[in-house]
Amino acid sequence: MKFLGSGAFGDTWKVGNEALKVICADDYSRARLTREVEGLSRVRSPYVVAFYGLTELVLGGKVRPALRFEYIEGGDAEHRLNDGELLPTAAVRDFLKGLLQGVQAIHKAATIHRDVKPANIALREGDWRRPVLLDLGLAKQMDSSTITVYPGHIGTMPYMAPEQLEGRRARKAADLWAVGVSVRQMISGRHPFYLPHEKYTLDEAFARLAAGPEALKGDVPDDVKQVLDRLTSFVEHQRGSTASNLARLAK
Repeated sequence: MKFLGSGAFGDTWKVGNEALKVICADDYSRARLTREVEGLSRVRSPYVVAFYGLTELVLGGKVRPALRFEYIEGGDAEHRLNDGELLPTAAVRDFLKGLLQGVQAIHKAATIHRDVKPANIALREGDWRRPVLLDLGLAKQMDSSTITVYPGHIGTMPYMAPEQLEGRRARKAADLWAVGVSVRQMISGRHPFYLPHEKYTLDEAFARLAAGPEALKGDVPDDVKQVLDRLTSFVEHQRGSTASNLARLAK
């Protein structure tokens, strides 16, 4: 076994050719677990981590649920960024298209990811052109009653859309926003809205989002810039859909 990392609710280990997410939190409800399993089971895409099923382990005399996934060699985008590596211009279009196709598959399964960010983007065999969305632990099925009590903030704050910061329900457009923010960050090495090592109140964060993102560098293809500008539009409905944005990248 090899330890891969910790999250809010448990630890992930590499076991053979699989990644095993062990739920260690005592307050992780059966309803949440059922929702996660149902959401994962409905998604089929090379751009979303494959889910193999649910199992149980006995740890410290306590039975713990564990989710079985494919293990993806190649690391994740956040580690690349932390190592000083940026998304190569030649791979930008394919990286963005792959993420949009992954989000599209999730949305077609009547699910919203709600936590797209560089740490949740694996690179299959280390290839920037083959991104894979990980960790649907905060995913919400669109056709079921919500567990979350709104207003509330679900996700990772630097990648939350304006409507999420307001405490409104996350919809498909929130995933598109997070894709746009993540890709812009991977291109420049900087968050497009927030300064490093700064802390913001919700009002301050909201104001920075309203002011618009940092401009992209000149060698990013025009169609990619246009899509990234759409995805990070402050106005929710101006972000379009996965299909409309993919159509703009159809080269």
